[in-house]
Amino acid sequence: QMASDALAYENLPFDDKLRIYYGKLFPYDAMFQWLSYSPAEQSNDSKSEVFARREFSFTLANDVYIRYLSYSSAQEWKADMMKKLPHKIDMGAVYTKEPNQKAYVSKDAFKEMSREFVLDIDLTDYQDDGTIKTNCIDPSIPEFRDSWRFMAVAVKVLDTALRNDFGFKHLLWVFSGRRGIHCWVCDERARNLSDQGRTAVAEYLNIFKGGEKEKTKLTAVGFNMHPMLQRAYENVLLPSFTRLLEEQGWLDDEKADATLDLIGDSEVKDILLDRWSRKKRNAAERWEDLQNELRKTAKKGPGGKKASQVEETIRFLVFRFTYPRLDINVSKMMNHLLKSPFCVHPKTQKVCVPLDPQNVDEFDPVEVPVLDELLREMDRSTSQDKNNIQTSLDGYVKLFKLRFLRPLAISIKRSANQDNQSELF
Repeated sequence: QMASDALAYENLPFDDKLRIYYGKLFPYDAMFQWLSYSPAEQSNDSKSEVFARREFSFTLANDVYIRYLSYSSAQEWKADMMKKLPHKIDMGAVYTKEPNQKAYVSKDAFKEMSREFVLDIDLTDYQDDGTIKTNCIDPSIPEFRDSWRFMAVAVKVLDTALRNDFGFKHLLWVFSGRRGIHCWVCDERARNLSDQGRTAVAEYLNIFKGGEKEKTKLTAVGFNMHPMLQRAYENVLLPSFTRLLEEQGWLDDEKADATLDLIGDSEVKDILLDRWSRKKRNAAERWEDLQNELRKTAKKGPGGKKASQVEETIRFLVFRFTYPRLDINVSKMMNHLLKSPFCVHPKTQKVCVPLDPQNVDEFDPVEVPVLDELLREMDRSTSQDKNNIQTSLDGYVKLFKLRFLRPLAISIKRSANQDNQSELF
């Protein structure tokens, strides 16, 4: 029986699967609660001024793309999702008027007003220069877990910077469904940032300058390194480096040449390649050799490098391979669209689920629920009790509510109370 259930879903057209998912599993109420930013409890047919002015865009079957959709309630949103069955849902800014009225208002009357500050990081940006093994960025294979380690590093570095250096508290981290990660910073201060402010925050977090990743903004990891980078280096990058080095093989025979070119010292390169061709050394030992040879050059008298330059080179390599690579343009503009959480990725059929930044090492992208599995789980649980649907998505929705929505709601209530109090005086 189970095998035939499995086949029944695998053979269903994607739109039919989405109809069930959008009808029974997509968490409209929790999403509506978030996007309303309202101190009041929301019910299914609540109306929200803020939600109603939010832009949604849908990508339908055959790449039909519709922008400037908007809804007055969670119910209305659900009805349209069921009707259109979007393969991808993006969310944009909150505007001065409802986006679905855009055609009827003057250009000056239709402006972006607010939008979460967002970050977007994708593993494909680690691929072009050989940082990640190319065959390991398919999230359905176990080897993908090695590649995902770069995303865990990114979450730790960026989450700490956003909280400690900017004082943001309400961060929603979401798996993009395939090869990346998105962050929505939902504090009021973040939502109201101008494009200039957004660009400033994004540039602060970014060390890769210029189109090619080679042009690292090297001054940033120089002698007087910024405390944010120093903290990232000591707490996250360096502790992760040896394991990533082993898994990705940056100093293995086939990659050592290109990696050693990065240090710009042909003498050190020749010494090391010669030594490694004669003696078997594992990744950690090769990394040790490289550091030792570089440090020797600092001791070679007047012609040698300064000790600080050597440490800089070592740091540069660590940053070059492990520091998060942001798609910075997504962060700079208030009106940029970004994929909605709980959307299903059409290629992998994995759900874009939230993750807990405190336990990012435990997050397993290979195990993230796939649409077919969810439909089977739903069938199994409803056969016992029609009204009680249980699936592996539940844990992620619970995480969304407890770790993100609840603290956000408390903070919105608190600031609403403060506003009321100040009006009294």
